[in-house]
Amino acid sequence: MFKHIVLWSTAIFAVVFIILGFNAIVKYTIRNLSQCVAHVTFTNLKCTFSNESYGEFKVCHIKAVNRTHKYISVYQTLNIVIDNVIGNLKVMRFDNGYKPYFIDVTIDICKFLKYPKNPIAIVFYKIFKKDSNMNHTCPYDHDIIVDKVWTGNLESDLGRYLPIPNGDYAIYATFYHDSIEFNTVNIYIRKS
Repeated sequence: MFKHIVLWSTAIFAVVFIILGFNAIVKYTIRNLSQCVAHVTFTNLKCTFSNESYGEFKVCHIKAVNRTHKYISVYQTLNIVIDNVIGNLKVMRFDNGYKPYFIDVTIDICKFLKYPKNPIAIVFYKIFKKDSNMNHTCPYDHDIIVDKVWTGNLESDLGRYLPIPNGDYAIYATFYHDSIEFNTVNIYIRKS
């Protein structure tokens, strides 16, 4: 009788261990697969005003921190008061030329800064929010500064949860004031 109890208890223990062990392995695998590992680097940056009377870019450059990480800085002076701005954000992928990828969104920037509800715009805004003076609603009557946004921000915010294939990408940001294009910032990145 005692041998049967020991055999049954050993069998139950083995089954429970196998189930719990398998469950722990599945949980570990799912938890680790939910975060994609990516390395993102800036490759180029282009900033232009369509009309010089709106303002100019004093700084628009990429600077290398070390061999693997770079940061961008943009300093633009404004000659007008911005109180009505529409922004268009496009993500392009290089495939024999830059072609549209899956993001093409147009938002009212002043409305978004007051009530941030667009999830795609929130992700992109979080990337440079803490390194910028764009932290209040319209009107903007001062220079706009984005200082030292480094590639770690892109790795942690963009590449962590989105399954984006490796390759060259461009982020085209076009801004319109009173329905007239006045400013474009093109950021070129490489994900590996």
